[in-house]
Amino acid sequence: MVLSFLAVHGWGQAVQTESVPIYRITVVERTTRAINYRHRGGSTTIDFKGTELLPRARGEAKVESKQGYIEIEVEFDDLQPATQFGPEYMTYVMWAVTPEGRATNLGEVLLNGTKSKLNVTTELQAFGLIITAEPHFAVTRPSNLVVMENSLRPETRGNIELVEAKYELLERGQYTAEIDRAKVIPIRLD
Repeated sequence: MVLSFLAVHGWGQAVQTESVPIYRITVVERTTRAINYRHRGGSTTIDFKGTELLPRARGEAKVESKQGYIEIEVEFDDLQPATQFGPEYMTYVMWAVTPEGRATNLGEVLLNGTKSKLNVTTELQAFGLIITAEPHFAVTRPSNLVVMENSLRPETRGNIELVEAKYELLERGQYTAEIDRAKVIPIRLD
């Protein structure tokens, strides 16, 4: 009898609450130069220059067009640890950005002091290269902490087409949850 009373009066009904998202994503736009390497025979060299976030950072890349892919060998100098931008930023990632604005993660930039070397390949033919600070190496969208961008050298020769690539970035601080810290229970490892 008690069970039928509870069932009739909706005791088992779910309580409706207003859902509040844990994450809020704000997209920021930026532009960089994309270079078309498709018709390049052999290799060319480009520079990397630091942005306002790491103005002393610099680098050099040898970009070589192979049959069906592009090989990129990069050396960086005067990089500082990514943690200077906040505790959630643990590493740097190099991205290829197409003229349409699609960013592809090419790999993690591991620091050896203030230097780094990276050898990667991509099937993309026209792209710009940027380096961003990230929470980990496997992110799928770049943050807006762009610390370096590719730039042409005066002696770069060949059939290179310049395109302004506009791409979307995650705004700084997007990797932290919007939860009351008092409600977060840390996990302890013994």
